[in-house]
Amino acid sequence: MRRIDHISDLHFGRVDDAVVAGLLAELNAAPADLVAVSGDLTMRARRREYAAAAEFLRALKAPWIAVPGNHDIPYYDPWERFTNPYARWRRFIQDDIEPAWVDQEIAVLGLNTVSRGGLRMNWADGTVHLGGLSRLLERLRALPDGTVRIIVAHHPFLAPPWAPDTVLAGRARKALSVLSQAGVRLVLSGHLHRTYTSQYENIVAEGGGLQIVSAGSATSVRLRNEVNTYNRITIAPGGIDCEPRAWNGQGWERLELNRATEITA
Repeated sequence: MRRIDHISDLHFGRVDDAVVAGLLAELNAAPADLVAVSGDLTMRARRREYAAAAEFLRALKAPWIAVPGNHDIPYYDPWERFTNPYARWRRFIQDDIEPAWVDQEIAVLGLNTVSRGGLRMNWADGTVHLGGLSRLLERLRALPDGTVRIIVAHHPFLAPPWAPDTVLAGRARKALSVLSQAGVRLVLSGHLHRTYTSQYENIVAEGGGLQIVSAGSATSVRLRNEVNTYNRITIAPGGIDCEPRAWNGQGWERLELNRATEITA
């Protein structure tokens, strides 16, 4: 049995310090095989926010990978946003904005969905870039048969069941179609600060369907009708289970949600 702890939307710069300490203690008490961070490590991509996020990540006992979110590129410096948007990410977090963690059983691959700008009115919405998707498919094709394939990205690929009109990442449907055909089982995302799972029904990959698992905000005070949460994902021969866990003011406990579902093999 393998485990991935999925955290998102940390937003250092606007965090609850007690929740940060509690999350670090929770994740380190019984370290997972991997901690996957689906973006928005900072609030405004300030250097001090990045330094705090880096300190948190370095304190984890488990290996981790992270992809940037829309808050992780400069907000107040438009020149840097358009000419070198990931300079601070590379200085404080890691060189790669689309990292990978692969062993003999599991492959967790990053996909960057952040947009510096574009035709959309809200640049924060993000998009699946064609170059990134092409690189991701090359990585997937190189994996051995039988590898459990998991993607981590920031922006949502499917809407929450209770909010079908939610704005998704650009090209989300195209990406889901090709990722499903490539045998991907999970897409981990964030951005909405809401905890939910959704099933991609159009094309079903051999050996099981493609599931979207969204995490709420792990540590931020910017909550949207939900407490701080993260997802504990267990991968076993019988299937994949997602357990949302919520901060109760003193510690973390299982979050019972009708919209949180088990992912079957």
